[in-house]
Amino acid sequence: MLNSTNKFERIKRAFLDALFPIYCLGCGQEGGWLCVDCHSAIAAKPLFLCPGCGLVSAGGVVHSCCLDNTPLAALISPYHYADPKVRRLIKEYKYHGAGEIKRILCGLTAAGVGKLKTLFPATAVVIPVPLHAARERERGFNQAATIGGVVAETLGLAAATPLTRRKKTEEQARLDTAERRANCQQAFSSLPVAGDVILVDDVVTSGETMRAAAQALREAGARRVFGFALAHGRGDRLIN
Repeated sequence: MLNSTNKFERIKRAFLDALFPIYCLGCGQEGGWLCVDCHSAIAAKPLFLCPGCGLVSAGGVVHSCCLDNTPLAALISPYHYADPKVRRLIKEYKYHGAGEIKRILCGLTAAGVGKLKTLFPATAVVIPVPLHAARERERGFNQAATIGGVVAETLGLAAATPLTRRKKTEEQARLDTAERRANCQQAFSSLPVAGDVILVDDVVTSGETMRAAAQALREAGARRVFGFALAHGRGDRLIN
């Protein structure tokens, strides 16, 4: 039965591929979402900026003089959102949930986290930034939870979901700096937590979503919150 099922799946896939061919998001070559050459061309470009002032900081750790400016102990991100392949992969998965793209993003996450493993706390709980319940119902999944699961597995840590998004915020990409800050104010609440936390999202640009979620976790009892995003939108400094 298993062999016949696999045969049927292969025939179905071949039929669908013939009707709806898939093209590489990097070069446009037919055959898959990301060809071997474009996949190998994606290079890690980690973000090492203080989450308090947005300036360069070793390992993305908050400067001692910025401790009162942010609830984040550090901000870590392995890939640059300016890379069109990374950007298209994240957007395609985020809005369409393609299974093969999920596999590719999970692989990139594992590779990125593996290279930066020493920057994370040895003991922590991994918590994804939640979507509003209505938006998650629309998409059918939370991309941050997918990435968070890989982060937890790669680091050998537990994952949890104590955070709730209390209001359905606007898409941050459509807003200016002041609007982003206002959009995220009081957006999150959390069940009680303890110890260190690794807070996970897909992309960080201004950092307002990450900071708002981290603040909710700190108020709920977290000792330190390390922010992790698969991709960062600013290569020189964060918008503050």
